[in-house]
Amino acid sequence: MTLSGISFAHPSTGNGERAPLSVEGPRLEAAYQRLHQAGFNAFLLSTCLRVELAVHGCEEALGRAAEAAFPDVELPPSGVVRRGRDLVHHLLRVAAGMDSAIIGEPEVLAQFRRSLDMGKQVGSIGGDFGKILESAVATGRSVRRSVLDTPEGSLALVAVQIAGGPERLAVLGAGTMAKAAVAAALNSNPATAITMYARRPEAIDIPGVNVEHFSEVPRALIDFPVVISATSAKRELFGSEVLDEALAKRSSPLLLLDLAMPPDFSPHHSNGLLTYRNIDDLATLVREHPASSQAATAISQEADALWNRMSLRPAVGPVIVAILEQAHRAVDEEVQRFMFKLDNPNGNEPVLRQLAQTVAHRVLHPALSHLGSAEAEAGSVEVIAEAFGVRVDE
Repeated sequence: MTLSGISFAHPSTGNGERAPLSVEGPRLEAAYQRLHQAGFNAFLLSTCLRVELAVHGCEEALGRAAEAAFPDVELPPSGVVRRGRDLVHHLLRVAAGMDSAIIGEPEVLAQFRRSLDMGKQVGSIGGDFGKILESAVATGRSVRRSVLDTPEGSLALVAVQIAGGPERLAVLGAGTMAKAAVAAALNSNPATAITMYARRPEAIDIPGVNVEHFSEVPRALIDFPVVISATSAKRELFGSEVLDEALAKRSSPLLLLDLAMPPDFSPHHSNGLLTYRNIDDLATLVREHPASSQAATAISQEADALWNRMSLRPAVGPVIVAILEQAHRAVDEEVQRFMFKLDNPNGNEPVLRQLAQTVAHRVLHPALSHLGSAEAEAGSVEVIAEAFGVRVDE
């Protein structure tokens, strides 16, 4: 089985390089449509800290798939390419949150699942490659539930912790990350006065939270001590002059925490009043939970077993078929040989044939079950094939 993938992830790929590759919601679906139309069996994951592209194919196919997924973007040189078994290991680790800034974070598994579902719906993911991705989700869920001491919250919680439980907080956006920030702030300090800014304020109903239209954001940059920005905008929210004008009107410091990807802001000046942190800054500042060696071992074992099952399937199938054909020929020959020794050969042939086939299948069952199991390795397949006189490359 030939698999290839490329990763653009924090910290090796900075947010400035990742931003043009960021695809979420309708943009992710459009990228999957382009991959499907170009004939690729491909998986695409885009989060605030990473972009992953994996294909069922060689490295050359991966390059063509990248052109289809990101037609107007030049890929940064910091991408990490993985192949075969290494890629399977990586996908399982990503789904389990083992490669996240906060080890075991639950959000990445949900994002992995949503992207997989979208790719399947579009028709860009299927076959054995789809089964590998499904196994990555199942393994991630199992490992996080049974092994990892999964932390509560996400980088939204980290942002709130950095903010220090302010009396007044502005949250820009109304998506998953913005709502997570609101929930974390209320949990940290129920007395915090929170105002959310949304394109459709009438659609937001969170008890204790004031909601304003997004057009009022410039005023929030002037009035609030802490602003958490977590929109899904494709580009910066405003020109740099809007933030500059807001800072010029302030008399107290502003803490601006930018959780968006691509970033919602790119400050050029601070006049001593602005402290700005983007998503990469938060990922670097966060104190990581130690990675569980037990979790790493469980993922590695499952990845190896999964790779063995998928990569050996082309060799295992013909071996199983050839062994069963040999058994059926032997059954036919022995039934014919013994049938005429019976008092009523015509009436006893079905019973005799069924008996012979049952015995043959019982004798073959251990070998054939091993071939189809997760424990089957290339060496054992060759040994069983040789023992039954079957050529693996037939």
